[in-house]
Amino acid sequence: MKLHEKIFRLRKQSGMSQEEVAEKLNISRQALSRWENGSAQPMATNIVELSKLFGVTSDYLLNDEYQSDNDIPVVAETKKINYILRANLIKIAIISQASILNIVIQPISEDMPQNIVVWFRIVELVLLTATSIWMACNHRYETDLKQRAKNTKIELVYCIVQLIVASLAYYTHLYFLGTILLITVCIVYLLKINPKYMNRKLTK
Repeated sequence: MKLHEKIFRLRKQSGMSQEEVAEKLNISRQALSRWENGSAQPMATNIVELSKLFGVTSDYLLNDEYQSDNDIPVVAETKKINYILRANLIKIAIISQASILNIVIQPISEDMPQNIVVWFRIVELVLLTATSIWMACNHRYETDLKQRAKNTKIELVYCIVQLIVASLAYYTHLYFLGTILLITVCIVYLLKINPKYMNRKLTK
């Protein structure tokens, strides 16, 4: 089996698109397409990255004598990654935090007993803290340490912006406007910032 056939077959077996593989290898989709149709050959450094990505040895990729999947010498037992589940968990964490923040800014009835109000605020604080920690924990999915550090800074800025919006809405009593702004910032963060700057494919 030729190298280009192996690259194509391994990509299909992994369930990844050309765009996803190209992004992980930091190359263009066109370059990967040329590798798969045999019109171009990957460099040695690309071979190493391909072997890491697909969990096979460089020898397997370069040796045409291996003709079937049974011949693949596995480097290590690799756990199949569910990218859809991972993306959904990230989205749920972000949306949950924005939702709890929206609940926090809403007024509480003055007729409610003070001790109930205190417990209500404590529960809100606990939930807000939990969802924020959940968002932070999702950064572990990014294996590139430089990108992970960048993502952490971006998400910190996002949280600060959301906190400023919530605080302004709470102290000016513009609750409906605050809700709209919180939703707007969350949507922009999910649909624009995450895929463009944070290497997260959270949308099609």
